[in-house]
Amino acid sequence: MKWNKLIVLGLAALSLSACNSRHSSPVLVERGVEQYEREYFATKESMGIEKRLKDIFLQGYIEEGMTQEMVNLLWGPPDREMQDGYVWEYLTTDGNLITRLKWKEPEIVRLKGYEHELVLEKIEGDRYGGSQPPKKSLENVY
Repeated sequence: MKWNKLIVLGLAALSLSACNSRHSSPVLVERGVEQYEREYFATKESMGIEKRLKDIFLQGYIEEGMTQEMVNLLWGPPDREMQDGYVWEYLTTDGNLITRLKWKEPEIVRLKGYEHELVLEKIEGDRYGGSQPPKKSLENVY
């Protein structure tokens, strides 16, 4: 009888922790991959992407001009995808909008074979995805 209660309690705790997983976090960068995976992408798989965008990516923020792959690595897959992948929405667990992203065809293709890769055109809502805004570096002040 005691084992049955322990099993039930264990399953209840497991199901509650699953509801609170990183995939439902209101801080979107917590839904994405770990820092070391972002570093790997930035050094090995991001040929043709501007250095400025790579630096912002490594800090854990998104910016107009990033590819869908970069945003997917940072924030995980969108909660809702519309207009054939041209609009992504990230939502709270209550279904409220955190951020809406609008995509476009790139003006210049970064590499042969990436002709249909979409780039971020517009960020609506919380552009930091629940994270604190980046701190300005002293280099920008002078």
